[in-house]
Amino acid sequence: MNAEEILNSSLDDLVFENRNKNYGAYDLRKRYGSVILLSLLIGAGFYVLSFSTPYIISKFASMEKPAEKKKIAYTELSEPPPIDKNTPPPKLPDIPPPPKTIKFTPPEIKPDEEVKQEDVIPPVEQVQKTDPSTETNDVDPNATVDFNDVAPPVIEKKKEPFMYVEQMPTFPGGEKAMYDFLAKNIRYPPAAREANLEGKVTLMFVVNEDGEISDITLKRDGVGGGCAEEAIRVVKTMPKWTPGKQNGTAVPVYFILPVTFKMSGGD
Repeated sequence: MNAEEILNSSLDDLVFENRNKNYGAYDLRKRYGSVILLSLLIGAGFYVLSFSTPYIISKFASMEKPAEKKKIAYTELSEPPPIDKNTPPPKLPDIPPPPKTIKFTPPEIKPDEEVKQEDVIPPVEQVQKTDPSTETNDVDPNATVDFNDVAPPVIEKKKEPFMYVEQMPTFPGGEKAMYDFLAKNIRYPPAAREANLEGKVTLMFVVNEDGEISDITLKRDGVGGGCAEEAIRVVKTMPKWTPGKQNGTAVPVYFILPVTFKMSGGD
């Protein structure tokens, strides 16, 4: 090797002069830089992957399909039978005639000339057979009472609920709020869940003039397993509604509420 080749050669070339350079130590020393760089890249990749794995898992977990909500729908039922307005009023109770009374006053000592005939104390036998009173009143025991002069008792007529009005009653917050209330409070009965029972329960109740719910009745139980009882229980816990109105006046209104019980992944 001449002087110029020596100046242009690396230390490896000088050390491995006249030796096999196709493999072994010479080859390793030649590729040392690229091997170190590849090692650094692989190590950095594992380091980044170890810290990003929890984040990637949480992202995939948040993409899971949400639990299916219970579906609630409305159906229409036939109107209740009409009320017979020719129903006779209730029979008036028999009023007995007033008892016979006799005036009985405490004795008061007076001169004979000041004593009036009406102030004379009646005999004891007469007092025992009559009721004491402040005045004497002879009553015929065989007398009859004229009921035509007796006013009938005032019976407050209950307002009959409407099926449809100009402004139907609403749950506080609207229809969506009612769905959320039912979905939050209904608990799938264990018997129905174990038997995989699904279906619809239809309830009818009255929203009164003050917004209170009353007269809850079961129109149809298409599920069983305690679902009807659970639906009635939740409806009883509802807050006051906005009452229905007819001609601007609050009136009682029938309300039909079908509740669908459907099994989902979370049940």
